[in-house]
Amino acid sequence: MNNSESIQNGTSGGCRIFSIIADRAEEAIAVLDANGMVRYANAAWLRMHGREHPGEVVGKPISAFHNKEQMRGDILPFLREIGQRGQISGPVGHLHSSGTVVSTNTTMTALKGKGGELRGVIVSAMDTSQTEQLQKDVRGLEREIEKRAAEMKSVVERLEEQSRQQEMIEDLLKARGVELSSVNKRLWQYLSEREEAQEQLRVLNAALADKDKEMTGLKDRLQRQSAEQVRMEQQWRIQHREMTGAIKQLRDDVIEMKHREVEFLEDVEVKPETMSARGGLDQIQLKELSDMAKKFAGD
Repeated sequence: MNNSESIQNGTSGGCRIFSIIADRAEEAIAVLDANGMVRYANAAWLRMHGREHPGEVVGKPISAFHNKEQMRGDILPFLREIGQRGQISGPVGHLHSSGTVVSTNTTMTALKGKGGELRGVIVSAMDTSQTEQLQKDVRGLEREIEKRAAEMKSVVERLEEQSRQQEMIEDLLKARGVELSSVNKRLWQYLSEREEAQEQLRVLNAALADKDKEMTGLKDRLQRQSAEQVRMEQQWRIQHREMTGAIKQLRDDVIEMKHREVEFLEDVEVKPETMSARGGLDQIQLKELSDMAKKFAGD
């Protein structure tokens, strides 16, 4: 009996418990003979490789479930080492019937005879596609988290900068508030001073109004006085004309009297002593009268 027959007999006969357990396992399990032909495969192995019936798997070489790259990089190195190491595990890619690569964590365990010869290999593979996808998703989430964290950091930095700017603005507003308070105080002081000035101006205006009334009264009085002065000047002019006429008349009368006196003295030879004795004009009086007549004649 060759190795293939012994493995087949073992799996179909005395090791039915192994088959029952393997069919219920979640791991994909296959038993290979020493030539690498599949002699047994559980339901999970069928599902992993897109097969429905054991006849599509049993009797097929292990290469039917891997591509060339997987055979060269994973399966053949495992099979070469399994005889010496007894068991080997690692990530191995499997090929689905649709051509999709299925990522797994595969363990190969050597089946040896009593003499230590290699009779076959038990292959168990745990589908890690979902795990890898989850890991990819996790890595994607981690990258997204890192991206979001960087964005959040940038946002926080902007917020901190805005906060600093806000503090600066608040400080400026406080300073402006102090300035405005000072300006407001000065403004109130200015308004107070302005009200005082306006009150003083009202008082001055009232005083000016009184002065204006006084000036108006003075102007009226001056006008009346001016009119009175004009009237008096007119009277003075009239009186002056009258006095001038009277003086002229008096002068003419004196001149006339002088002429008469001279004529009289020329016609009558009178001695001064005699006229004085008789109460007439003496020589001094005649001289004074003559000077007065000359004066009036000159005027």
